[in-house]
Amino acid sequence: MTFSASGALAVELRPHPPGHWAATYYPMVHTLAGRWADVTRALHEHLLPATEDVSGSSQWIEMRSPDPEHHRGIHLPAWGQPLAAGYLAALAVYDGEDAEEPLPIEHAQQLREATVVVPTGQLSEWVLDGLQDETSHIPG
Repeated sequence: MTFSASGALAVELRPHPPGHWAATYYPMVHTLAGRWADVTRALHEHLLPATEDVSGSSQWIEMRSPDPEHHRGIHLPAWGQPLAAGYLAALAVYDGEDAEEPLPIEHAQQLREATVVVPTGQLSEWVLDGLQDETSHIPG
């Protein structure tokens, strides 16, 4: 697993009662299975202005730029500036984390080898299989 160096961040947009939406920014990682959002590391979160143009459930976007014009594709012009400011704040946190002393090569390799990526649709099956393996030796 390697972290995205392109400045790409995954942003989850979700309803936040009462009448607002929240944006949470996550780093993107490259794995053997492709590019994924590392949802274990929320970099930044903020509320978005309430708007009647948006309804429904959560949605994900990928941001690569703080330019508000770049995100017009999500059809939310009122959110352009807040999303851009959130992107810059998340990127500053991400860059600050990267500035820390790097892991020793052996430790980084161990983390990569121990990382398992489970597609969302298979998560419950994977967890149940793991529980069955753990409990199979318990006499019943």
